Amino acid sequence: MKTANRRIHIVLLALLIVTFCAVTPARALKIIYPENNAQINAYSAFFIGNTQSDASLKINNEKVKVYPDGGFVHVVNLNPGANQVTIESYSPTVKRKLTYTVNAPEYAKTIPPYPLLIKQTSVLPNKSVVYKAGDLLQVSFMGSTGNKAYFSIGKDRQNIPMIEQPPKYIRKEPVYGKSVVSSQAPVKGVYKGTYKIQEKDVFNKEPIVIQLVSDKGKISHTAPVTVSTIPPDFPPIMALISTNYATVRTSPEQSRLTPLPEGTMLNLTGKIGNDYRFKMGEMQEGWISEKDVSVLPPGTPISESSIELLNMSSDEKNIYIKLLLPQKNPIIIEQPSENEMYLKIFGVKADVDLFSYKNADKFIKEIKLNQETKDAVKINIKAAARQFWGYRYYYEGDTLVLELKKPPVINADNPLKNINICIDPGHGGKEKGVVGPTGIPEKQVNLEIANKLKTLLEKKGANVIMTRTIDEDVEIYDRVKFANNKDAQIFLSIHNNSLPDGRNPYQEHGTSTYYYHSQSLPMAKILHKALLEDVMFNDFGIFWDSLVVTRPQEFLSVLLETGFMINPDEYALLTKPEFQDKIAASIVRGLEYFMFVNSEAANKENSGKKG
Repeated sequence: MKTANRRIHIVLLALLIVTFCAVTPARALKIIYPENNAQINAYSAFFIGNTQSDASLKINNEKVKVYPDGGFVHVVNLNPGANQVTIESYSPTVKRKLTYTVNAPEYAKTIPPYPLLIKQTSVLPNKSVVYKAGDLLQVSFMGSTGNKAYFSIGKDRQNIPMIEQPPKYIRKEPVYGKSVVSSQAPVKGVYKGTYKIQEKDVFNKEPIVIQLVSDKGKISHTAPVTVSTIPPDFPPIMALISTNYATVRTSPEQSRLTPLPEGTMLNLTGKIGNDYRFKMGEMQEGWISEKDVSVLPPGTPISESSIELLNMSSDEKNIYIKLLLPQKNPIIIEQPSENEMYLKIFGVKADVDLFSYKNADKFIKEIKLNQETKDAVKINIKAAARQFWGYRYYYEGDTLVLELKKPPVINADNPLKNINICIDPGHGGKEKGVVGPTGIPEKQVNLEIANKLKTLLEKKGANVIMTRTIDEDVEIYDRVKFANNKDAQIFLSIHNNSLPDGRNPYQEHGTSTYYYHSQSLPMAKILHKALLEDVMFNDFGIFWDSLVVTRPQEFLSVLLETGFMINPDEYALLTKPEFQDKIAASIVRGLEYFMFVNSEAANKENSGKKG
């Protein structure tokens, strides 16, 4: 009787399994990425998804490997325009077929000589400009090749010649040091011309008109931007920064310079779109958004400044270098190496006869003050320790304060004890990050690794704080603010990686590490090496990268991409708890070694060997 009942149960169970498989087509075949009718800005796309682990899978009749967890990733080459992609999954229980449309951009092509055409979206500048005498106005566009081109500025500057440039391949913006070519052949028909603003030029919102001329006729196009000039006899245009630590760039939308404190005085010298240009001495300029400044009344004078006083003091945690200035001037702070720093102050002259190291600290090896140019002073600071551990800068009245963090007291036998470490599990809440083949989002993997890391670090005596402990939305700038408020000494942002379309996750994958300030590079190198040795993924590289979580200078900050969510082999491991344990242990091992080599015991040992 028991045997008969067992047989009935087995038959019923088998029927249930077959029925379950037949009514759950979503598991039979699901595409995670891309969406149907997606616009892909490349000429290949990876299809990420899952099916039954025992299924045979084809994409556009090409056999695709299905991994034990049912996941798959396959790169599909695309032609310009609409591409139909067929995905077919066959298993003993279910057959499923999906048809997707993926759209790729048209290739950039040479525009034929005739009929005459000016590609209006290619015209530069694409923002109105305000320039002064000596500035170069550069105009360019793409149009019919093999012709003559000119541009005019209002009525006073007519027919400025433009030259057709040598043919070249068109490339998209680079990602991870590589750019995608978006033309099959070198493209002709790019015209460029330059006009140097003269002192006698008086432009007041004058239009730029482009002409393209051939033997058969000519066409013109008026750009939707204007040119204005600042007369040479016009008084200086002064402004105050109204936002604390305002973003400053080398040019609009280009690389960043040191953010400037509220109240910094600027001498404005031009404008492109919504960004002002300002002087940083005779040799350098900066750009700042108009929303971050208040323009002062005409005639506001430029104050001549000098540095008359340099003082140093210290307390238990910090060293303070104080410079008395008549006003708040633009500055740049750079770290040429992990234990060297310079502070450059613009619009000032050096008038310091002496300063004392008495109230400084043994952390400071030397300070040198030089008049680098006639209106810029450079202060070089060299640490006696192996590296800097973070800094702040701010004004107390008109005194510029550079606050340097002292190295933590490190116990060589227990290097992580009492070290303040902030762990940032990347993404969270609505921001999923990358979603892997079986549908597990990066935010979940990041948090699981971070929680394991927290447990191990606390066992080592570290003081650990986390930017999130659950699946919730945390604004990216709030993560940095949180670490600052908690006096973090080390900030680790935990992520897992992806690639843009046009790349191949089977060829490009592995562990990568990201930093911004030189003070964070030694830690980045050690953590990266530890992960490569323990996790044994491919070495994707160490990158200097201007990210929100790597730019803070108040602490050592590194972003870790432990593996690739879109590489099926790495994804399968990243989602396993025991492998996450290995990642967390590797990070702890790297941190322990980094802290140990910065301990006094290690430094004494190295000094003994040198002797």
